[in-house]
Amino acid sequence: MARTIVRHLLTDHGLPDMSGLGTFAASELLANAYQFTPGQNANLSMRWRFGVLRLTVFDEHPAHARKAQQACQARRREALSTLDTVVGACGGIVGLDDAGGPLAGSKTWVALSREAARAYAAL
Repeated sequence: MARTIVRHLLTDHGLPDMSGLGTFAASELLANAYQFTPGQNANLSMRWRFGVLRLTVFDEHPAHARKAQQACQARRREALSTLDTVVGACGGIVGLDDAGGPLAGSKTWVALSREAARAYAAL
């Protein structure tokens, strides 16, 4: 469902060339959120600004003690390795961090330019 909605939104807003990489990224980000926070809410945000598409997923992942937090982030980063490899090869950026106050949980995001989308389409 998320892939369909992202594709429609990008097309409806004049960014159909971003839909291939955008839908791939959105589904990977959401899959990561649901894998690490099963049964909890996740929120997908899309923003086009200054020629960059930013997709951000916020989830309700619980806080951990410092060492456990580092280990958990390493596992999450590993689960994002396919997305990170593809987006990185196309010239985009993948990020993972705590959601920050006043929100709890985690956020993952990608930042994609039109050049990145063209590189993805050429794969």
